[in-house]
Amino acid sequence: MSLRRRTVLRGIGAGTATTVGLSGTGGARTGSDEDPDCSVLGGLLGGTGSFSTREVTVESVDGTELAATVYEPDADGPHPAMLVTHGWGMSKEFMRCYAAMYAEREYVVLAYDSRGFGGSGGEVGVNGPNEIQDARRLLDWLADHDDVIAEGDDPRVGMDGASYGGGIQLLTAAEDDRVDAIVPRIAWNDLAASLMPDGTIKSGWLTVLVGAGSVSSRLTGNHGEGVDPRLTEWYVESLRDNVAPPAALEYFADRSPSFADLETPTLVLSGWKDTLFPPSEAVANYRQATEAGVDARLVMYDGGHNAAEIGVDDAQHRRVNRAAIDWVERHVRGADVEVGPPISLYDERADEWQDHESLEAGVDRRTLALSDADGATSSVEQGHLRDETARYEVASDGVTIRGTPALSLSIEAHDAPLICFARLHHVGWFRDEQIDDQVTPFRLEETGSHDLEFELEPLVRTVPDGDALELRIAASDPFYRDERGSATVRDDESTLTLPVAGGSL
Repeated sequence: MSLRRRTVLRGIGAGTATTVGLSGTGGARTGSDEDPDCSVLGGLLGGTGSFSTREVTVESVDGTELAATVYEPDADGPHPAMLVTHGWGMSKEFMRCYAAMYAEREYVVLAYDSRGFGGSGGEVGVNGPNEIQDARRLLDWLADHDDVIAEGDDPRVGMDGASYGGGIQLLTAAEDDRVDAIVPRIAWNDLAASLMPDGTIKSGWLTVLVGAGSVSSRLTGNHGEGVDPRLTEWYVESLRDNVAPPAALEYFADRSPSFADLETPTLVLSGWKDTLFPPSEAVANYRQATEAGVDARLVMYDGGHNAAEIGVDDAQHRRVNRAAIDWVERHVRGADVEVGPPISLYDERADEWQDHESLEAGVDRRTLALSDADGATSSVEQGHLRDETARYEVASDGVTIRGTPALSLSIEAHDAPLICFARLHHVGWFRDEQIDDQVTPFRLEETGSHDLEFELEPLVRTVPDGDALELRIAASDPFYRDERGSATVRDDESTLTLPVAGGSL
């Protein structure tokens, strides 16, 4: 299986960028008009308001008991509903703020512990068939609840959740058309490519996920049978051999969403600095949804699976949550509410939101020969006593890059296998910043010449006059397993293509 990052975006943006809000004025909303600042890390906060809560246990189709909390509005029903769940290794307690956000707006909310976590039994299957059946059984429970609007076994219901709780939405909605809207936050499109891109081993994140999942599943609540033991076996094998196990790639591919079967309106919320499920995963979700004819929106803020999430300000969280509320109000409740433009992107350097009508237009793709870059150095090496990184600096006269850069690379591998890493830096006086902490790995399996074409991660970056963009190609990265060896970039046969949205290089 090839995990080379497929083409997902040639340019973000069309027309003139604006800074209009995501909320509309098309109709009255039910409940609170305040924009909550719930965050992925702050979901434990909140949980009180004009609603009551009670604990329930729902039996899944295989007899596994699922622990859940029902949030019931004080106002007379029946009401639309929301089904929410948590990220990997967490529990429904981390969904308190989000659940309250919807319950305050008169939704019945069912927040549940995913199989094997918190108080739910069973074995953690990484959002496999069992987890999908669990979600469908919970939809049945909502349809049977007297306070939920339903037609027979079809409740009026949406889903919200982040990371692991985002992935299950895409997978469930593709299987069950009773879901009226989904809000997958910082979720994946291709789980295999996210965890083991191009067959490389993202050892930093894999260690966190396998460790945290195993500990959490065994030490919290009714831990059931723990995490699928194959995950630990594949983890050990991948670290030992520094190659993605084929069985693991197949397993993760089976847990990636199929947009051929998705008809549910989809609001994709994700972060520029997400290093687990990077921006290309969000863009792929948005693009594949729209290509399938699904009503979809894409919102990118400045956080994600990254320590940078801690520093995301409340204003960004409120903006993102307002987008979610409006999406659900429109598609679940049926309110006459505007849901904002197709694309809304936070520009960290400009400290503003930019709204765009499409992914494809509005940028000028400029191709630069690496041999024309300033201070070009072509050696790449990871050795016992020395490391070398190829560097290519592109001076800026004041430019904004918006979209997905592409690299056409001719490289001679002197040792094999060799794992290389391409990344963009923003450099200037007292500045050397790896943009959004993103990196694109690629494997060289044999010695000799390799001609490669692949995309780097999408970005929005304003580079002022006097600063520069610098492409770096290295043979090591602190969050990946690497190999010792060296290679040489053929500068005169390699190019970097940048999506320029304004200004010049």
